[in-house]
Amino acid sequence: MNFAKPMGLTAAIVFASLGFSPTSKAHDIKTCKCDEACYTKEVETLTCSGGKARFSSKGLPNVNDPIMRGIIATNQQFPSEHNYEFEILLTPQLSNRPTKTEAGPVGVAVNGVPIFDPSTQGPVNRSTGKRPSAFEAGELDVCGGHAGRGDDYHYHIAPKCLIEDLGKTWVEVDKKPIGYAMDGFPILALGWFDKANGVENALDTCRGMKDETGDYFYNVKTTSDWDVLNCLSGRPQNFARDRWLHRVDRTGKEITGIPIRFAIKDSSRNSYGGDVCHVMTGMLQGEQVLQTNGTARRVGAEEGSLFYCNNACYGLFFEADKSRAIRGRAIYFDYIASGCPGGFNVSELKTFAPYEGPAQTRKGPPGTGR
Repeated sequence: MNFAKPMGLTAAIVFASLGFSPTSKAHDIKTCKCDEACYTKEVETLTCSGGKARFSSKGLPNVNDPIMRGIIATNQQFPSEHNYEFEILLTPQLSNRPTKTEAGPVGVAVNGVPIFDPSTQGPVNRSTGKRPSAFEAGELDVCGGHAGRGDDYHYHIAPKCLIEDLGKTWVEVDKKPIGYAMDGFPILALGWFDKANGVENALDTCRGMKDETGDYFYNVKTTSDWDVLNCLSGRPQNFARDRWLHRVDRTGKEITGIPIRFAIKDSSRNSYGGDVCHVMTGMLQGEQVLQTNGTARRVGAEEGSLFYCNNACYGLFFEADKSRAIRGRAIYFDYIASGCPGGFNVSELKTFAPYEGPAQTRKGPPGTGR
């Protein structure tokens, strides 16, 4: 809409209160928290009662989504099944002031995959007061997510593959949500397929606005860096519960993984009897690797695979104990294949040279063999 002259103060206040800029296109978003047609098949047991929509999921997206691919800095975690139970307020209310988000979950996508704040768990930058961006650190895949320290796959930016899977009709025509924030307000992706639907100039500081009927919603950024929301306009709720078993190494210690410069080209997950075997192939770059003879070798670029099936079938890098003979951090490849499940042929993988020297703090008895 074009205006021949500037709006008066009263008109400007009205537009601001509704979340619209003078040039924004009016939208009537779809409110459908209790409609199974507004979720993907990965969401189960949808019910609505007591003012909340409740559903469960395994926390994994469409099996055809290329998750984990494109990550250049990984913490060697694998996207695994979880047992999530979500609760979303049916009639959320705006708060008097926004709530700053912290590193961690801020919502859930309509496929049952959690959405996190854009930042990592890294230390706060004293000059900016912010933690590192997962996107800028190269930790995210082509879909906008990665597996966290609990092998929990989640998005840190707009769920790009999910939005593409949902398609133009869902996003631009029906104007259905692509997720919900932890305060209960829907998250949309208007303008993703049709720039004429874009609302970027109409959003408030939290990336939210009201539609033409007064319903508030957030809208993801449709260009880099694909922000989801910058703060919460409603009151944050305890909206998720989870039950799962942590991976352990040969000594029984939980594996949380260490960050390494490993560019992931492909990732797979397959079941073999009672085990689920995860494999990530890619390129190790610029790391200092401890050798069996106690020296360290600087790796320029070396292709190989990381894998995990159980605590007696895995190949992962761990941080080596500090040594006066080695300057800086060194990592070593811990390889064990004595308990690999039938059908999983580890010999077909191109893995890294295993460390067979004296036991490290994180390593069990030496001499595991290849």
